[in-house]
Amino acid sequence: MYMSLKMDDTIYIKGFINEKPEFYCWKHFNDLIGFPTRVFLIRNDTIYVTHPTLDVVPLSENCVDYEVLEDVDMGYHRKLKDTLSLMKKMGVPRLPVEKVKKLYKRKIDEQEEPKKSSKDEALLSLIDDFNNNELDLEFLDNFMGGLDNFISILKKKGWLHLINPFSEGAQDIQNSLLYSFYKSDPNFIYKIVEHYLSDIQKVGDDYYYDADYSELANMFQTGNRDISEKTIEEILSGNYDVYSYGGYDSDDVYRDVYDNLDHYAKSVVDEFIVNELKSMEVLKFSAYKRIPESLEEIAEEQGSEGEIKLTDEVIARLMTDEESLEYLINKELDEVGSNLNIIFSSCYGDGLTDSWYKNLWGVLEGIVVDSRDGEEYSYQKNVWQKDGTRGTKMAYGKRYKVTKCVYDVVKGWLERNKDRDGYNDSTIEYFGNYTNIVKDSMEYGPMDWLRVPHLAEWPDNREFNNCINNSVESYF
Repeated sequence: MYMSLKMDDTIYIKGFINEKPEFYCWKHFNDLIGFPTRVFLIRNDTIYVTHPTLDVVPLSENCVDYEVLEDVDMGYHRKLKDTLSLMKKMGVPRLPVEKVKKLYKRKIDEQEEPKKSSKDEALLSLIDDFNNNELDLEFLDNFMGGLDNFISILKKKGWLHLINPFSEGAQDIQNSLLYSFYKSDPNFIYKIVEHYLSDIQKVGDDYYYDADYSELANMFQTGNRDISEKTIEEILSGNYDVYSYGGYDSDDVYRDVYDNLDHYAKSVVDEFIVNELKSMEVLKFSAYKRIPESLEEIAEEQGSEGEIKLTDEVIARLMTDEESLEYLINKELDEVGSNLNIIFSSCYGDGLTDSWYKNLWGVLEGIVVDSRDGEEYSYQKNVWQKDGTRGTKMAYGKRYKVTKCVYDVVKGWLERNKDRDGYNDSTIEYFGNYTNIVKDSMEYGPMDWLRVPHLAEWPDNREFNNCINNSVESYF
């Protein structure tokens, strides 16, 4: 269809052929939908047309639908480009084709079109060869000062957009080429992400990292730390069993738990203690335990030795004497002490793992992932059926938002590796996913290794106290 066109034909771009055009189709023609343009040059079966901001663009197959406009004169390349640019700046959304035909009827006395520059033709020919993987590198070295100079010339000419940086012909200069595109358009980083990083998904306007906890744990440099990657993985998942090597027992539940309870929680425990003492009637002292003076005084007043009768008056005295109450809780009232110890163990262990969880995720957040709040998702996975045929089954994964982090990581990697061309094992295409790019950036720069933070041996006091106070009614 396109080769029926000839030099200087004016065409009207109606719209994209496909509902979701490829990136370069969209980039080249998004600003030309609903506007006329003109065939600037036909070179090596490639048709270049005028563009308002990109100078010229190739009229690629399967990109846009257009109409040839007869008896229409939009002016030569520079005039048409300036006209289109002005309309874009004025915010004109589109120019109806009938209006174009009416306003720009061909003049009777036409001026001669300026001849195309031989230098332009040579450059466009080299671009075609490059995109078709037919670029003569030796020719570029001998006559264009090498690939870097070739790219520099295209940038100065404003024709860098005509190069497809994802083509096979770009492999030997992939890093510098991608970096050049990023410098021309900072948002091009996301096109690199979409094209090369297999573990990144685009959902709406955001990008998500598909990773399991083992991959995240592998980001940390454990070194000589006692903690293993497996433990880090379990902590990050929120499923670490802090009690796998035994519980956390208190050697003084009065000090560690009861003394830290608020007024209401203490009243709940006190009521339980009072009922316990009333049911005992008599409290006998062990000969091997140090007895508070107040209990010895009560025994002496009652004329007994080694025991006291638990009257209401005596219980009231014991409950208002701190030393006596501490002795009862720690030494005599087994159920009270056991329940307080269970509360201590639970809140201590859970508080530790919660603190470790926050500390480890705090290292990842803002560096590898935007947020620790991952989301579960489902997808259809291709599988082999029992009968040997291919089928699908529902599978599940977890992903983390990385819209900011993936941009920073890829940008930083490109800036460090932009001059490392000609090495297939040092390209983003070679690494193929976000995980590998992050690990390479940590090993060789510019990212620092993620070091395991200090993992506290005691939970946060405020959270621990909230936990024990909220747990009292479950045990008393």
